[in-house]
Amino acid sequence: MHFKKIAAIGLAVVAPFSLSGCLLLPGEFNSEMTVMADGEFAFSYKGQIQLVGLANLLNDTLDAEGGNTEFTASCYGPEPEPEKSAEEQKKEKRKQKAEAKATADAAAADAAIAAIAAETAGTAASTASQEEITQEVEAEVDAAAASEDAAGAAEEAATEAVAAVEAIEDDYSERDCTPAEVEQQKKDWDEQQANSKKEKEQAKKMFAAMLGGIDPSNPKTIDRFTKEVERLAAWNKVEHLGNGLFMIDYSTKGRLADDFAFPVIPRYALGNPMIHVTRWDNGRVRIEAPTFHNDADVSLMSLMGAGSMIPGMSSAKKKIEPVEVKGTFTIRTNAKIMANNTDEGPTDEGAMQVLRWDIGPKTFGPPMALLKLAH
Repeated sequence: MHFKKIAAIGLAVVAPFSLSGCLLLPGEFNSEMTVMADGEFAFSYKGQIQLVGLANLLNDTLDAEGGNTEFTASCYGPEPEPEKSAEEQKKEKRKQKAEAKATADAAAADAAIAAIAAETAGTAASTASQEEITQEVEAEVDAAAASEDAAGAAEEAATEAVAAVEAIEDDYSERDCTPAEVEQQKKDWDEQQANSKKEKEQAKKMFAAMLGGIDPSNPKTIDRFTKEVERLAAWNKVEHLGNGLFMIDYSTKGRLADDFAFPVIPRYALGNPMIHVTRWDNGRVRIEAPTFHNDADVSLMSLMGAGSMIPGMSSAKKKIEPVEVKGTFTIRTNAKIMANNTDEGPTDEGAMQVLRWDIGPKTFGPPMALLKLAH
């Protein structure tokens, strides 16, 4: 099992989500929160929640990772010599043995002639005279050889240059494949496709495990998830619109004795909540909605580059079309507002102060407010 490669696929899919630490993001929505100075609160969220286009993201990434779906053989360079039959190989060996024997016989004959010449050599004087003549002849031969070597070296260099160019052309020119090459390449391709299929299935299982068993391409797991969420208190409506996009009607109220977060769904690892309220000391309460904006760090458009993190994954045929984060978030309170990042600041509405954020393409930073309760 290619676990490292499977893990890399899972990492490439999940990595963009880690920018915001969240797998759940809003779509089009309207959310309101009322916080009273005595700690009583009410919260509502009506609109879309998306599992960040999981079906498209996961399936497109894995489809692109698989590469070509049709086999095509490709061959380059000189055509390999055909394999010789057993009979041809035997003939080749017999030929080589005969050539080796002929070479050995010639060497023995040369040795015998040299021995006879030594025995019939002349006197010492005549021998010395022969040596002088031989030296003169060798000097003339050496001079002629040097001239020939220079001309030969230039010719050899030119020949080698031509051969090098021809070799490069042979290495890079495409040609028809032999039946044996087609058969071997088809065998390798089949193995690669089988391994790729296994890796895809393992990657889907790994990704589903990250989501508590949700498989975006399996309607049964989506239906189970929807039913489990619907039976939770405060979830008045949960409707799956397709491709991991849900229509939600959620409302709750209580006292901020501890922290509050939305959404929190037991048994499902869906990352950080879209909104959370944190109790600080001295009666302070910090309200943050990290996904209620379109900043590049958490924008769904950043998911478009998810597949490019792994070689071969950037050529997905389908493009992810996430729902734009768009809506309003309103906080009403009679507590002291110590800090906020609205554009206009608080407005008065009777005894209440109102903070409002219009979420859209021009939203700068996620909503944040710091309140001071009466106790």
